[in-house]
Amino acid sequence: MSGSELTGTIVPLVTPFTAEDAFNPSGMRRLITYVLDQGADGIMTTALTGEGPLLTEEETLIVWDAVFDTLSDQLPIVPAIISTTTQRAIRLVQRAETAGAAAVMVAPIVPELYAGRSHDDVYAFYAEIANVTSLPIILFNYPSLTGVDFIPELVRRLTEIGNIRYIKESTGDTKRVHGLHRLVGSRISVICGAPNVALESLSLGCRAWITGTMNVVPRSAQQLMRAVHSGDLEIARRIYYTQILPIVDVMARNYNPTGTIKAGIRARGVDVGTPRRPGNDVNATDRKHLAELITTITRAEQDIEAMLNNS
Repeated sequence: MSGSELTGTIVPLVTPFTAEDAFNPSGMRRLITYVLDQGADGIMTTALTGEGPLLTEEETLIVWDAVFDTLSDQLPIVPAIISTTTQRAIRLVQRAETAGAAAVMVAPIVPELYAGRSHDDVYAFYAEIANVTSLPIILFNYPSLTGVDFIPELVRRLTEIGNIRYIKESTGDTKRVHGLHRLVGSRISVICGAPNVALESLSLGCRAWITGTMNVVPRSAQQLMRAVHSGDLEIARRIYYTQILPIVDVMARNYNPTGTIKAGIRARGVDVGTPRRPGNDVNATDRKHLAELITTITRAEQDIEAMLNNS
């Protein structure tokens, strides 16, 4: 399903695990059915929310196969590849293209013992990958994970590589969004990659949004995009403040984003297990709070849907 522009809400799916820490394909199928029913525009798999860095290469491919087999071209699928080596990234990109991916998000984890890698190293990483695929490539700006900060000038240089088409900007700094738009806006699309600056980033013109909280509130995310794009900022603020940021608040308080997201999905009635160890579930107080939030958010989504349909 490659070729069309990525827009709308692209949900970076969690990876369901069994109690024995094994991938749970039936849990993945239930999760996909849920986000489809809630109106997702696309699917990302094995990203940071999907605990991709904790999967072996074999497990990564098993997860991908489950997602592609379940969706059967219903939505664009974007595999995420977070790799410490160029060769592993190349192998996975080639498999993603063979499977029918719409694009790939590729991030190099390039630590150096004494200092950060040079921009030349980062450029070479992407140039080698682009040489083996025709898929659109999404950059992933999450410096605390990768050790690479995709500042606008580095992004400008990387856009010299023809199939680098997007950047998922996840620093939470909206100045990056308009900085990229001003410098390379005609050459690359900026994807909102953080939930706590979503309203601002969408208002600045981001046409796609990828963030882990969408697993919990995919319909709310859809509603926020519709409200912003229709110019109804009053409704957009209401959605943002009452349906999305409360989930973000829990993650900010407990320092357990993956556990919070998975607990939130379970509160929606979809059992995706808990994070892979050494990750863990949220505590009982947070589980109860999330269940209460989901009840409130579900009612709010129904009210907002009626308002959006009548506006």
